[in-house]
Amino acid sequence: MDAIATYLKTLGHPDRLRILALLSQGELTVSELVQILGLSQPRVTQYIKSLEQVGVVERMREGSWVFSRLKRGQEAHSAILAATLSALSDQDDLLAADRESLNKVRADRSRQAEAFFASVANDHDQLGHEYLPQADIESALLGLVQGQEFTRMIDLGTGTGRMLKLFAPHIHSGVGVDDSVEMLRVARHTLSDDAYTHISVQQADLRDAPLKDGAADLVTLHQVLHFLEDPARAVREAARLLDEGGHLLVTDFASHEFENYRENYAHRRLGFSDQDMHVFLAETGFQVRQVRTLPASDPNTPDVKIWHAVKTSAALSATG
Repeated sequence: MDAIATYLKTLGHPDRLRILALLSQGELTVSELVQILGLSQPRVTQYIKSLEQVGVVERMREGSWVFSRLKRGQEAHSAILAATLSALSDQDDLLAADRESLNKVRADRSRQAEAFFASVANDHDQLGHEYLPQADIESALLGLVQGQEFTRMIDLGTGTGRMLKLFAPHIHSGVGVDDSVEMLRVARHTLSDDAYTHISVQQADLRDAPLKDGAADLVTLHQVLHFLEDPARAVREAARLLDEGGHLLVTDFASHEFENYRENYAHRRLGFSDQDMHVFLAETGFQVRQVRTLPASDPNTPDVKIWHAVKTSAALSATG
């Protein structure tokens, strides 16, 4: 009972409630919370520490950045937190102002990412500079689903359409989704050959694709998640788009501490650990089939990992 009392007491502070309302929209750094809330960094840091102590928030350090997010699990407290968040009025002036500031922070991030993509859309050498040799990655991807044919593939964050081109001989139809006009222009050129008439691309937010539930039996997220403020949301979208038994292939960097990837390549996250990825996948009803690690040949670049998962029946309720 004392633990519950302490938990409730910690929640019962206006500024801590503001922080929880913001973190319910996705993970944020302390500096972003300071910008949104208009509070000092020491005060925000203290609020985060107190929320961490009672188990409602967790912090993740990645290089020089520290992300805060609502803590996963904690079943005993989750109902209390859910009830608290649902009781917060959408009409509250302070919370509404926080949401508006959050949207501005997100818009700034999007503009920075769009500027990067626009600057490199036609420079394939620059796009490939941060990766291991693509041939190694592509060989590993095809090897994970060797011998299989797919009715429909959806490539979320398709970029230049490279994944669609790779899997073209193994799919009956395919669609790529990306919100960068410049990238899609390159993708359409890449896929303009007669060999790709069964493939199309369209502009849309990969986290809210204008496609039906269960529309695909193969979804790919290739070097996409590290750009996103809420990678789990993209995994949930993949689960929505996949039919039961459908395959998900996630390619991204292993967890690393190369800070220059944020400045040079507009990365939000410095890769992912197996633990984080397994949580993303398990929470969305995926069962991990295989994990491949492709070690970096250059000590100044991170390893690349591929997670192969299959959507189970549990995903139907997990994404509903």
